[in-house]
Amino acid sequence: MSRTIATSIRVLEDHLQGRDKELQDFITIVHTHLQRIAVELKTIPKKTSVKIESGWKEVYHFHVPEWKDEVGKQLLRQHVDWMLQRLDGDEFKDLQGKDDLGKIKKFIHTSLQSKSLLGIVMGSDSIRVKCRKVSKDGKVSGALSSWEESNKWSGGEKWSKNMTLFLGILNYLAEKRQHLVQNGKRNRAVIVDNPFGKASSEHVLDPVFFIADQLGFQLIALTAHAEGKFIRDYFPVVYSCRLRESVSGDVLIMTKEREIRQAYFRDHDPVALVRLSEHEQLSLF
Repeated sequence: MSRTIATSIRVLEDHLQGRDKELQDFITIVHTHLQRIAVELKTIPKKTSVKIESGWKEVYHFHVPEWKDEVGKQLLRQHVDWMLQRLDGDEFKDLQGKDDLGKIKKFIHTSLQSKSLLGIVMGSDSIRVKCRKVSKDGKVSGALSSWEESNKWSGGEKWSKNMTLFLGILNYLAEKRQHLVQNGKRNRAVIVDNPFGKASSEHVLDPVFFIADQLGFQLIALTAHAEGKFIRDYFPVVYSCRLRESVSGDVLIMTKEREIRQAYFRDHDPVALVRLSEHEQLSLF
């Protein structure tokens, strides 16, 4: 009997040690993932820089807190222990007392999101974003403004700094999904809905289109502005769509006109100009 008890205890200890090692391996993987994200976030300001007379200037500055490896892993271990305690309770069981898999999956997904885990390992500190203002003379201010202060800028300036950061984050997420070669060619598109309500000045539009071009984005804008020099300055192809009444008066017909900046394509992409000039009859069925 003594040998049987000793054997059972040893088997149990081996099982617990195996589970503990699996948990430690899981925490190590998660911790390494969070460290990689913290490093990668710091690259976004470099890729959303603008070119000025003296060189390149970063519009954004990311404050990404650092933490010690031992402290981060210990905090993650406590978080996992907290999750296991919650899962052992009754809140994730249905009326029949069985595990509610839907609630369990949702809880695990929410608790293990990178945003939540970064907040845990960073403790009382947090990620903060500061930005510089681009002035009307095309210069970038040296002083950094907090995000709260930048939200008090003019409507066009707020649109500009939000849009450039949005493009930087889109590029970061795209690079996470697959390797992208930054060769200056436009291989992606962003569709923006009526963005020019307060943004029509060169000093707020130039940085956005410059960074979009650097990251390989083509901007497609849907806008109600029928006129505006800024539209034709920044978009080499403009489609104007209008509604007119039919002869009977009971139907509205949409007509479209296309304006192409020939000089732009001759200088930048003559092949695209040839393609835009082609006409092809498409069948509806």
